[in-house]
Amino acid sequence: MCHVMKSGMYIYFLFLGPSIGGSYGPYTQSQRLEIYDEKINILLKNGSAYRCFCTPQRLNLLRKEALKNRQVPRYDNRCNALTADQIKQKMEAGETYVVRFKLPEDVESFNDLVYGKTRHEIHTVEGDPVLIKSDKYPTYHFANVVDDHMMKITHVLRGMEWLTSTPKHLFLYKAFNWTPPTFAHLPLVMNKDGSKLSKRQGDIFVEKFKDSGYLPEALLNFITFCGSGYEDNKSIKDLNELVQQFLFSFV
Repeated sequence: MCHVMKSGMYIYFLFLGPSIGGSYGPYTQSQRLEIYDEKINILLKNGSAYRCFCTPQRLNLLRKEALKNRQVPRYDNRCNALTADQIKQKMEAGETYVVRFKLPEDVESFNDLVYGKTRHEIHTVEGDPVLIKSDKYPTYHFANVVDDHMMKITHVLRGMEWLTSTPKHLFLYKAFNWTPPTFAHLPLVMNKDGSKLSKRQGDIFVEKFKDSGYLPEALLNFITFCGSGYEDNKSIKDLNELVQQFLFSFV
């Protein structure tokens, strides 16, 4: 669901979220910490996650050693071997920790709406990923799974840089015994220098183009065609035509 706001010739779509609220709030991450704490405890109890007490100094040494040996830096999963008594002692001593996910080795392929059948052996190139940081905030890997499930997201369309992380997210859905959404990974919109276009760049907001005199139809078609998805990406289309003619097979 979304609300529509019009400013001149521009129409803004305000989706449910921090701006207008909705049925699946709170939408601000800092207000969802209790939710993440509840969910991470499920994984700790069912053995899918563990507390890691490794210091930044040790992790930095692991990284330096890997680079020295011309290897990809990765965590060695050391804290996965801690006994219950050792974990208790460290927690009673007030040692700082993060929570990591135990990456399974039985990777299954998944169907991406753009790339088709895909498989990535992530456990061979990285250690167990952090789900909850030492400040109790979630990483993207954890938050996106919890939030999408609780907000009843059925389709996830995101940049192709997340394609190799998807098996990790699917493992998390499996650990919770949740049904995952359908995934589609889309090509990135790039700057002239080849770097990724970012929301942190101040000149890419809609208001900037509006104030510079760009027509909304021109901006909509330009951005849409940059992302592909259309058999014909040369003729100007209105919003209804863009919606009706979009196909993943043309991405």
